[in-house]
Amino acid sequence: MKLNPSIVRFHLFLVIFLCSISLVNAQVKLSPRAKISVFTIGQGGPQDELFTQFGHSGIRVNDPLNRIDWVYDYGVFDFDEPFFYLKFARGQLRYRLAKAEYERFEYRYKYYNRDLTEQVLNLDSAQRQVIFNFLEENYKPENRYYLYDFFYDNCATKLPAVVKTALGDDVDFNTSPPDEQLSFRQLIQPDLETHPWGDLGIDLALGLPCDKIASRWQYMFLPQFVKKGFDEATIKSEGKVLPLVAETNIVNVHKPWPPYTPTITPSLIFWTVFVLVTLFTVLGIVKNKRFKAVDFILFFSIGLVGMLIVFLWFLTDHKATVNNFNILWGLPTHVFLAFALLKKQPSSWVKGYLVFTIVLNIIVLAGWNFLPQALHFAIIPIVLALLVRAAFNFRVVMK
Repeated sequence: MKLNPSIVRFHLFLVIFLCSISLVNAQVKLSPRAKISVFTIGQGGPQDELFTQFGHSGIRVNDPLNRIDWVYDYGVFDFDEPFFYLKFARGQLRYRLAKAEYERFEYRYKYYNRDLTEQVLNLDSAQRQVIFNFLEENYKPENRYYLYDFFYDNCATKLPAVVKTALGDDVDFNTSPPDEQLSFRQLIQPDLETHPWGDLGIDLALGLPCDKIASRWQYMFLPQFVKKGFDEATIKSEGKVLPLVAETNIVNVHKPWPPYTPTITPSLIFWTVFVLVTLFTVLGIVKNKRFKAVDFILFFSIGLVGMLIVFLWFLTDHKATVNNFNILWGLPTHVFLAFALLKKQPSSWVKGYLVFTIVLNIIVLAGWNFLPQALHFAIIPIVLALLVRAAFNFRVVMK
């Protein structure tokens, strides 16, 4: 087969052009007019998706003489990645560093009505070049991917880490104890006020590590504390110690969102469940009837929750889902109890299991304020419902 010379020349030109572009980018020397800045994106509206409630961060390199105005974003993932949901659930999803034109970046967050704050860093030419080279090296295909961790390695934590790694001892972040001694769980709580179901889900999934008191450096897993951390940091430049942030620019202030108060909350639903369970229990005592469906739905549902807790604890790479005290009330073995209670005469092991369940639920309720892990307050009526039905069925089995 004879190749068309014009096609060959075109492909050769394209290869040479792409190689030259890569070579130019690899050798870019920033001009004296270049600036590097950190962007903090405010949280989304009260009815926006859950992930928008924590805000976002990015780092901008702007050099008008070299026609560079890029934002580096460490918070990008690919929905088309094979086994996406399984990897996400198991803590094995790779995030990556993306690079976008600043105009598109700004337009996007203005369109979605998000706050935009820019902190221009107080760097000399050599320091700007080091950070730019570091970002470009990170952006290479073989380097841009990393395993995401919500508390320790995310789009926010990457920014102080990049600056500290690139500049070393030249930059000094304030590492004194924070003004408030708050745990990771307490730090994310204010961002979840308008998402009560998301708040519940997070509290069910996250174990004891989230109740560890965070250091000032660790506070910077949230974008608003990245902004504060940069404000408090200093930089050595030409023998002087200067504030790391030279100037702060308010790029966008969100327009007021419509008032929103969630109505169907976990507390409302779960207290309703407790009331219904109590009514069926009283009715069962009066009519000498067990209402097996009530037990099956309650214990089977809680058993599934327990299985999820076990999965996140033992079968994933998530660091924050281990040692989860929710297992005290959310026993995965409740699934087997649900089926056992369907029988006319439950098996002999059920009696001992019910006693075990009663004791555990009493411990949870009595020690609610003393457990090392903070449990979600909406769980109280569920624990009460389990206690009521376990005690009722123990009474029946004892007959």
